[in-house]
Amino acid sequence: MIDSKLVEHLKLMNLTEYESRTYLALVVKGTATVKEIRELAQIPYSREYDILESLERRGYVVVQPGRPRRYRAVDPREILSKELQVRARAVEELIKKLSPIYSRHLGDITFSEVIWMLKGRENIHDRLIAMLSGARQEVLILGIKPVTTRAIARALREARSRGVVIKALGVFDEETKQLFDEIGVEHRRYPHDHSRFVLVDDRELILASEDPANYMFALYNQNPGCIKLYRNYFQHIWEETRKL
Repeated sequence: MIDSKLVEHLKLMNLTEYESRTYLALVVKGTATVKEIRELAQIPYSREYDILESLERRGYVVVQPGRPRRYRAVDPREILSKELQVRARAVEELIKKLSPIYSRHLGDITFSEVIWMLKGRENIHDRLIAMLSGARQEVLILGIKPVTTRAIARALREARSRGVVIKALGVFDEETKQLFDEIGVEHRRYPHDHSRFVLVDDRELILASEDPANYMFALYNQNPGCIKLYRNYFQHIWEETRKL
């Protein structure tokens, strides 16, 4: 049985669906004939040799001589490490070349350009991770839904280890309270029925909401005026809840 999730991961290496399935079939089998590969990978009869030749050229597969000809998968640690190195070098080169070009226009950013709409849970989640990973002084959280995944809990824990102060307002269940206590997040109870937000270092704000159709969207904001407004709002509630 071929794991469909692993197929999707291999496709990120610029392998086709059939190439991914063929490589996984060989990893599972160890060595195999073309017929055995075709049956396990469920690839078309007319494509089997083209697929294997393509994988051989890219270093994913080696051929063992004999009759019938047998194929073996290259160790995933070897071939995927090479893929990782190639991509890491490409990313470094892109950052090196593009960052100076991008920086030329930062002074021209208008009010509308520092407010962006994010659509979809994955995009919101990834932005929150990036914000928390870059936190250096303070993280303010209103509401709990944006911080319920393990990855975000890990990012909060790492931020605390850097000395970042984290405060949270909301109605939290016992499991969340225990997590916050373990990480070192200051938290206070505050019932609210409006949008949730996370504010980092007085420079980044993500304001999340959810419509009746349960389609997640959020506003990502770098405008100093808006951020100051939300920070003052949070601090006011924080002090009020302390009095209560």
